[in-house]
Order: sequence, then C-alpha cells, then structure tokens
Amino acid sequence: MLERMNIVSKHTLFSNSATGSKHVQDGLSNEDSVLTLEHDDYQIVAVADGHGARECFRSEIGSRLAVDVAVKNLELFAQTIKRYDLYSYLEQEKERDELVRSLIQDIVDHWNQYVYADIKAYPIQDDEYERAQTLSSIYQKGMYLTNIYGSTLLAALMTPEYILIVQQGDGTCAVFNEDGSLDDPMPEDDLCIRNLTTSLCDKDAAKRMRYVFIDRRENDPMALFLASDGVERSFYDTIHLSAFYAELCLELCELEGADLETYLSHLLPQISERGSRDDVTMAGLMDAGRIMAAREALTRTVNVARKMDLMKSAETILKQETNTKKHYVRESEKIEHEIHDVDGKILELEEKKSHLLQDLEKMKTMHTSQILVCKEAETEFDEANGMFVRSLMALEEGD
Repeated sequence: MLERMNIVSKHTLFSNSATGSKHVQDGLSNEDSVLTLEHDDYQIVAVADGHGARECFRSEIGSRLAVDVAVKNLELFAQTIKRYDLYSYLEQEKERDELVRSLIQDIVDHWNQYVYADIKAYPIQDDEYERAQTLSSIYQKGMYLTNIYGSTLLAALMTPEYILIVQQGDGTCAVFNEDGSLDDPMPEDDLCIRNLTTSLCDKDAAKRMRYVFIDRRENDPMALFLASDGVERSFYDTIHLSAFYAELCLELCELEGADLETYLSHLLPQISERGSRDDVTMAGLMDAGRIMAAREALTRTVNVARKMDLMKSAETILKQETNTKKHYVRESEKIEHEIHDVDGKILELEEKKSHLLQDLEKMKTMHTSQILVCKEAETEFDEANGMFVRSLMALEEGD
C-alpha cells in the first residue's frame, strides 16, 4: 500500500530560462516561462513554452499563466491527497486516473479562466489584431481567443511517496534512474511533429494532456528534468541529449544556491546560440548524493557521446580526404586527357611538318632544276646574241 512516508526530500530544485539568440537578434522577448515551489511535503516545477506564431501574440502571457495554474493545482492535489489520506487511491489505476484527469481538467479550465480574465482586464488592441493577420477577423468576432495565449505545459510534482508529471505539447521530460540510465517516461503525442505542437488552447487539451505517475517505492529517479523544446532541438540525437543531462547532473550536484543559478544562467544562452536559437527553459530536481554515487555510470554516458563526436569528426575528416582524393583523381584524369589530346595534336603537327619538309625538298629540287634550265637558256641566249651581233658586223663590213 502506498502509505505516507515521513521523509524529507533530498532533491535539489533548480530552474532557469533564457531568451533565444534569434529572439535577442530580432528584439523579441522570451516566450517561455518557468516556476517552482518548494515545501516540506512536496516540490513542484513547471515549464511552459508560448507559441511563436503571429496569431499567438500574447503567448508570453499564456505561458506565465500556464506555469502559475499548474503549480497551484499540483500543490492543491498534493495537499488533498495528504489531508484526506488518498494514497490508496493512487495505487489503483482506475481511481488514480480519475484523480489525475480531474486535476488535468482543473489545470485546463483555470488556464482558460485566467486567459479570459486577462482579456477583460487588458482588451485586445487594434495593433494586436493586425499582427494576427488572417485570424484577425475571427478574433474580432470573439472566436478562438484562447489561441492568442497558446502555450505548451510541462509540470512535475514530487512528494516523498510519488512523482506526478503532466504534459501538453512538446518539450522534454527526462528522468535519471539509479543505474544512471536516462528515460523519457512520458507517452508520445503523435500530433507533435517537428515545429507543430498541441497546446493548452486546443479544444481537446484536457483530453489529450498526458501524464506519468511514478511510485517512488518501486522506482525513485535520482534526477528529473523538464525542458522546453528549444533545449531538445539543440542536440543531434537522444544520445547527445542524454550526455548533456548526465554532464549537467555531475556539474549541478557540486553547486548550491546562487552558484547553481549562475551556472544555468550562463549555460542556457550558450545552448540556444549553438543549437536551436530558440528560447530555452529548464527546471528539475536532483538528489546530489545519489548522483555522486552514480558518477561512473553518468561519466560513461558522457563518454559515449564524446566518442561518437570523435568518430563523427574522424568520419568527417575521412570524407574530406576521400573527396580530396576523388577531386585529385578527377583532375589527374582531366590533365591526362589533355596531355593525350596535346600528344595527338603534336603527332598531327609532326606529320604535317614532315609533309611540309617533303614539299619543301620538292620545291628545292624544282628550284634547282629551274636554275639549271635558266642557266642553259641564258647560255643559249648569249650564244645566239653573239651570233646575231657578229652577223650584223659582217653585214656592215660588206657595205
């Protein structure tokens, strides 16, 4: 039986949020929100990611409302379970599902109530309607107004007896087990594809919201992380994401208070800059003592990713060298082909030269023959001319 356990949680609570580097560049604000609550009997963390679409021009407010209602309702849930000793209901799947589904419905209902209260307090302005573009006319008719505040939600409640995590939309829920392995226990949402996500503003939000219940007697994670999708999309794959969380555990367990906050405030902007460039938000709980005991397993997780990076780097170098070799072969073949063409042209020119030399010799022979003929003709002319002169002289003497 899941009975109340009078133990003080050893888990350290942490959270931080950073504006995405793309938002900073474009002069936009952080649309993510994070909120935590620490009590002797429970700890609560909540992360929400406001939608970046033009039509959701108050999503920054929507995400703040989301973490607020989540923390308040999870706190009320924990207090109710304790006050009325409902731990036995949490052991029965059907009764537990009814309790959690009631909690989820309250979260969605209260978020919607908060949204309409905000609209009443701060009516939508004309310039805001203009930002909505195609949905402007629909909003002005008072339809689908919660869409303006669209946001995802990830929230976790940890008590000494159990852990309850709820999620609507994308984002990462990760838990480190005693053996150092990392799991995402949350059922998948088949409508969350790439940049598409379900939302608190959906009509079926309460129905589609997922949850995970963990009995800490059976499985007591040594760390739990909730993160907006800007964190997950900053890593190549789950192996590198696991390594990031493992290394983060090892770093955070050696920090306390302000140092922990400072570390995260410097880390998250770097993650955004090197990765998704989106807003990045993280919150979680960790048992520093158990993490230190599992240091070897966590270090192995980190080393696996590092070895993959080394392999990928070597593969990249090999690919570059292979491409260089292929380029060299192509250029060599091209040059050899050009040399072959030149050799062919040289051969043709040599043949042409030979023919020209032959023609030249023929011309020289013909020229020599012509010279001889000319000399003979000149001799004959001289002889004939001499005879003519002598004939004239003889005639003159006869006269």
